Order: sequence, then structure tokens, then C-alpha cells
Amino acid sequence: MIKKAFIMSFIISMAAAGVNAVELPGHGIQESKLKTCIPVQAPPGKWGADYHNIMLSREPKNMQIMFLGDSITMYWQNLPGVENGSKIWDKYYKPVPVGNYGISGDKTEHVLWRLTKGGDLRDVTPRVIVLLIGINNLYQGDSPEDTAEGIKTIVYLLRNQLPQSKILLLGIFPCNQSPADPIRGKIKTVNSAIQKLADGGNIYFLDIGHVFLEKDGSISKAVLRDYIHLAEKGYARWAEAMNPCLFDLLKKEGKSDV
Repeated sequence: MIKKAFIMSFIISMAAAGVNAVELPGHGIQESKLKTCIPVQAPPGKWGADYHNIMLSREPKNMQIMFLGDSITMYWQNLPGVENGSKIWDKYYKPVPVGNYGISGDKTEHVLWRLTKGGDLRDVTPRVIVLLIGINNLYQGDSPEDTAEGIKTIVYLLRNQLPQSKILLLGIFPCNQSPADPIRGKIKTVNSAIQKLADGGNIYFLDIGHVFLEKDGSISKAVLRDYIHLAEKGYARWAEAMNPCLFDLLKKEGKSDV
């Protein structure tokens, strides 16, 4: 059972998730005209195809946990010239086979490509998948509604392809310094929509955004170094807020040494 102290952190709905099982051949995901829901390979760049291939060859195939997302997830790693969360990662996750499947710049459609044609799910059966995605969609002009649909499509695909894996879906983290910034409202709209995916059995939703905020709702560069990417202090807060729920999900499987 999830500990009482953390039940309120999970927003679980037993109602319908709002994702229709219309088949996309071979993957069981909903066909859509929304670009946020259509798999597309990310354009070439610093973290393009070469990095993706390195990532696939580097990450352990026996992983218990898969972290899936964009640069915010990617920067858990010790990357040259980037303030990162590697010390926090090593402290909490190094003892566990964990895969970091975060790629800078990725949007929902890029994650869908990786999960379908890119090979991210090949030969891996993580017990828990931590999914954090969507901020790049919002930053680049996608509506909160379309962004939420993209996230829903990813979740449905993961449930279809890895039915034994638990999904810990994280609410998009707050960003930009001022609490009055319009993107804050967009993030809340997305999080309100995707929390309905939680079913209390295989999909869990966790919104830890408040741990990154100051008392007045603003954001400090000591926590989010550029008001979107996390400083080491931010990664520490992420881990401390999420770990009780994450490790409890592993223990529910009865197979974790954590």
C-alpha cells in the first residue's frame, strides 16, 4: 500500500482516462491529426541521432526504473559544462538499475517517435516509468489542450506496449520567475487534464511543482538555474519529493532491493 503520508500527493481518478484505443498499426495508439500526437523524429542537433544511439547503447537493459522526458530529465547526468543533478542521481539511483531516457529539446511527438520507431522500448521492461514531458510543447506554441493530448497518447502507448510497468506521471514543473507569467496557467491546465489518467493500479500522477517555488510563488535561480532547468538544489528537491512514491511503487512489485 502507498503510505498514508503520500496518498495526498497522488491524484488518482478511477474515472475513464479519456484516451480512446483507436489502433495505429503496430502500436495501439490513437490516430490523430494533432501534431503533438503524431510520432516525428527530432531534428538534428547537439542532442540528435548520435546522442540517441549512444543513449540506447549506454543505458542498462535490466533497468528497474526508466526516466523518460526532455532536458530536465537528461540533466540528471554529469554533462560537460552543464549544472546538473549527477550527485543527487548517484546518491539515490546508482544502487538501482535505472535508465535515463531524457533528450534535450524533446516534445511529446519526439518521445512518441522514440517509443515507436526509435527503439527506446526494445528489450527493456522497467518496473516503473517516470514520465515528465510537455514543457517544450508549451514553450514552442502548442496549446495546453494539445499538449495534454500528446501526453495522454504517450501514456496509452506505454500501457499498451509495457502492460506490466507502472507509470509515474509527473505534472509539468513550474517555470519562469514570476507566478503571474502566462505559462504558469498553461502548465496548471495541462496538469489538471493529465491527472485524470491516474487509475490507482498502473498509472499514478504526482504533482511536486510546489517544491520548486518560493513562498511568494516565484522561482529562484538557486533552484531553477535559468528559471526552467534545475540546479543541483532543484534536483535534490525533485528526488526528495518523488522518492517515497517512486520507491513504494517498486516495493509494491515485491522485487526491489531499495
